[in-house]
Amino acid sequence: LAIITLFHKYRFVIIRRVCAIAGTVFLLRCATMFVTSLSIPGRHLECDSKTNGDISSMLNRAIQIWSGFGMTIAGVRTCGDYLFSGHTVAVTLSNFFITEYTPDSWHLLHFLSWTLNLSGIFFILAAHEHYSIDVLIGYYITTRLFIYYHALANSGIERQRRQGRTFSYLPMFILFEYNVEPVVNEFEWPICLPSQLNFGRPTRRSVDNSK
Repeated sequence: LAIITLFHKYRFVIIRRVCAIAGTVFLLRCATMFVTSLSIPGRHLECDSKTNGDISSMLNRAIQIWSGFGMTIAGVRTCGDYLFSGHTVAVTLSNFFITEYTPDSWHLLHFLSWTLNLSGIFFILAAHEHYSIDVLIGYYITTRLFIYYHALANSGIERQRRQGRTFSYLPMFILFEYNVEPVVNEFEWPICLPSQLNFGRPTRRSVDNSK
């Protein structure tokens, strides 16, 4: 996904949409974790009761979880944050952005992307890192929000505003998608090469001087 975004012509539009959708999904995940706490899904998971301590201890704990991306292999140990699966959100969002912002003729890449997405979900369940309901809810919320966001983005912001539509459920939507036309999947180098590296191709300035 990072490579596709880097070489995509509308890379900044993609970055904004990744941040908007991922931020909204994980904000909703914070709410679900707060109201619903589930027991550990496997005996291999360590979940000892801990006291919060003072403000500095809680901040240090939050920084540790954030810096380790919430992953067990990074030494992060959390309890009760199972509804819904953040790992399912990550792999599903990556899959949908890859298939959305690459040409339809790239069948092999799309097949591999979907295979990795479904395989990732399977191994999350096989490793007993989450309950089935965690994965199902995470997949459903991620896919619905991705589809709804892009449906609104492709329908035209100005037309929606003239019709009196409100976007209270996506407060930053108008700011991110104002005057953004439907994205065409075209690719280019992320930086422009200097004129000295055009390998003999005449630049516009040299052509003007010759005239």
